[in-house]
Formats: sequence, C-alpha cells, structure tokens
Amino acid sequence: MRFVVGALACMAVGGISLALADPSTTASAPSPPSAPSAPTAPAAAAPTPAPATPAAPATPQAAPAAAATPAIDPEERRLLAQGYRMQMRHGEKVFCRREEVLGSRLEGKMNCSTAQQLKSTQDQAQEAAQRLQRQNLGHPPGS
Repeated sequence: MRFVVGALACMAVGGISLALADPSTTASAPSPPSAPSAPTAPAAAAPTPAPATPAAPATPQAAPAAAATPAIDPEERRLLAQGYRMQMRHGEKVFCRREEVLGSRLEGKMNCSTAQQLKSTQDQAQEAAQRLQRQNLGHPPGS
C-alpha cells in the first residue's frame, strides 16, 4: 500500500512540474509541427516555388557555417576538453579558464595563455615531477 501511495505521489509531482514548466520551452516543442503545416497550404497552390525557396537559403547558410569554422589541431582540442575557452586577443588565439585561488572564497582568477605557452608549462611540470620521483627513488623514505 505504501509503495502504491509513493508511486502515485511521484507521478503527481511529475505531472505538476510539467504543468508549471517554463512556457517558452513548452511552446518551442509544438512550433515545429505547426511550421510545416503552414507551408503545406501554399505548397498546394504553387508546388514548385515552395520547395525551391527553402532549399536555396539552406545551401548558402550551410556553406558559410562550414567555412567560418576554423580548423582546430589536436593540441587545441585537448585544451578545450580540459575546460579552456578559445578567445582572440590582439589578433592572437589564446585559451582562458577561471581557476580558483587557494585560500580565497572570492571569485577565481582568469588565466589566459597561448597553446604553445600552456604546452611548455605542462612539459615543465611533468619534468619537475619526474625529477622529484627520481630523487625519491635514490633516497627511500625513512632511511
């Protein structure tokens, strides 16, 4: 009995949340089905111009979008996956991300560098870690 009451309560909460949902998101879902129905009526009157009109704008929009997308090399892809955002500053491509400042409860600091600078910083950090590990191998703890 308790299970049935719990299940009904969950369904009621789900139904109420849908009813109180943002109308802009709810209105956006029904609009695509209504959009094709409007062009269907003029298409019956003039079947040839209606399909030609949507096809013509779709092709020019697709071409500039593909041309406007710059090529991203694997190093830049890796930086984007790590949470960096690509920005253009003074005509140079930089990668920025907000990093928290230790000991501070205030907003973090924005760090921006080029891909080459970030790569060299990472290489230096890896070298320092390897150097410390080699030093510790020669002197085990407690000796």
